[in-house]
Amino acid sequence: MSIAFYDEQNLLEKKVTLEELPALKARLDKEPGSHLWLNLDDDFEDQAVEVICQLFGVHPLVQEDIVVKNQRPKVEDYEHYIFTVAKMLYYREQELIQEQVSFIVGKNFLITFGEQRGDVFDPVRARLRKTISLARREGSDYLFYSLMDSIVEGYFRVLEQMGERIDLLEDRVMKSTSNEEHKEIRNTKKDLLYIHKHSWPLREVTAWLSKEEGGIIGSTAQLYFRDINSQLVQVIDTTETYREVLSGLIDINLSNISYRLNEVMKVLTIISTIFIPLTFIAGVYGMNFKYMPELYKEWGYPVVWVIMLAIAAGMVYFFKKKKWF
Repeated sequence: MSIAFYDEQNLLEKKVTLEELPALKARLDKEPGSHLWLNLDDDFEDQAVEVICQLFGVHPLVQEDIVVKNQRPKVEDYEHYIFTVAKMLYYREQELIQEQVSFIVGKNFLITFGEQRGDVFDPVRARLRKTISLARREGSDYLFYSLMDSIVEGYFRVLEQMGERIDLLEDRVMKSTSNEEHKEIRNTKKDLLYIHKHSWPLREVTAWLSKEEGGIIGSTAQLYFRDINSQLVQVIDTTETYREVLSGLIDINLSNISYRLNEVMKVLTIISTIFIPLTFIAGVYGMNFKYMPELYKEWGYPVVWVIMLAIAAGMVYFFKKKKWF
C-alpha cells in the first residue's frame, strides 16, 4: 500500500500501513489544498478494504464491488465521492494481462485498488514529482483523469503490439499454412475480444464523467474526459478493423488448407488413373488359364512391359497437355 500526499509545493511518497492511515486522513482534513492518492495492489486483503472504506465513509456496497473480481467497467455516484471500475490491459511475457482497477474519487482524495503488482501509472507518478506540473496544481479529479488516460493509452499500446502480430501472421499465412498459424489467429482474436469487451462500457463511463454534475469532477477535468471518450472510439474502431482482418486471415488459412488438400488429392488421383489400365493388364495376365498364347512366347514378357510403359507415358503426356498438373 503506497500513498502520494501532495499539494502544489510539496509531495510525500512512501509505503504505509493500515495503522498510519487515520493520521494521514486527519492531516488531509486539516490542510486545505492537500490531496491524497492511496494505491493498493498485489491481491490486497478484504480487511484492508473494509478499514479504508470505513475511514473515508465509503458505502458497504462499494466495498463488495471492490472485492468481487471480473466486474464490468462502470461508474456510480455516491454524492460525496464517485466509484468507478475499469480494466487495465498490458502485455507481460507475451500474455495479455486483464487487471481490474477500482477508483474512489473524492474532493481531495483518490483511492485505487489493483489486482496485481505493477500497473501503467508510472508516467502519472513522474508528472506528480514535478512541482510545475498540472497534476500538482489541480485536484484529485485531474489525477483521476490522468490515471484513466494511462489505462486508455495502455489499450493503444496493446493494439499496437497486436497490429505487429497480425502483420507477421499475414506474412506467415501467405507463405505457409499449418495448425500453428490457425491457433495463433484464434488466440489473437480472443485478445481482441477482451479489448472490445472492456472498451465499450469504459466509453460509457467516460461519457458520464465528462458530463458529471455532482461537483466531484470539475469542468477542467470534464473536458479531458471528453478527450478520453474520443480516444476510446478510436480503440473500438481499431479493434473492429483488426477483428475483420483476422477473420479474413482465417478464411485465407482455411482456403490454403483446402487448396493443399486438393493438390494432394489431384496427384493421388492422377497416379491412380495411370495405374488403372496397368492393373487391368497385370490382372489379365495374372489369370490362371492354361491356354493363353502370349504366355509361351519368348517376347511376351518384354512386350507387355513395353505396352504398359507406353500407356503410362501416353497418359502422363495427355495430363500435361491438359494442364491437370
